[in-house]
Amino acid sequence: MNAAARTHQGLRRRHNEDRHLIREIGPGEVLLAVADGMGGEASGEVAAQMAVDHLAGRSAEENWDEAALVAEFRRACGDIHARAQADPAREGMGTTLTAAYVRGNRVVWAHVVDSRLYLWRDGRLDQITRDHTAAAVMVEQGTLSQAEAQAHPARNMLFDCVGCGSCSPDSGAFETRPGDLILLTSDGLHDAVPRDMVTDILRRPSGLGDRLSALIEAALDAGGRDNITAVGLEL
Repeated sequence: MNAAARTHQGLRRRHNEDRHLIREIGPGEVLLAVADGMGGEASGEVAAQMAVDHLAGRSAEENWDEAALVAEFRRACGDIHARAQADPAREGMGTTLTAAYVRGNRVVWAHVVDSRLYLWRDGRLDQITRDHTAAAVMVEQGTLSQAEAQAHPARNMLFDCVGCGSCSPDSGAFETRPGDLILLTSDGLHDAVPRDMVTDILRRPSGLGDRLSALIEAALDAGGRDNITAVGLEL
């Protein structure tokens, strides 16, 4: 296994409210996460940091199955909401959270909002998670194309968040093969860089870190309007 991460503040934001995690839990066991905070001056980064801290602090001896990962998301949601309720300056803060626990040839994942989990296999990029946005619903209904959704105002209409009182994480599991790449991104990357360009970059015969850096550069070249994060694990 080979893991790497890259993040950038972008060209228009005062703070980087993205947070990410690569945690080696044991031999052949890795936890990956991306959180994209929201909620006003500095509050987003507090929420995102709290979310990844929950995952970073979970005991390695505990169960890491799908139900356990979802339960950890809900605990993070409750703690972030309580922090916001106790501090008027943090009112309304929350975060996206996408996490993948990899053990051997199996991936267990959980997800809230619009950071994403992808599987890159044999030259094909598949989005595993579903965005919890109005634009995503419009794509599913066929009233908006995937390309149109990347710039549509409805992409910012969120149906959930970690910290919004309670949250309802999606979750699942899948099997991997040697040569697969697990990729997590914040929307500053996948909203800015077309999928065919992401695919072209992932096809390059360079190292994982170099390809992630190239994804960040592509998002910056597209305007860098948001914080940008990519986390990858080669199997």
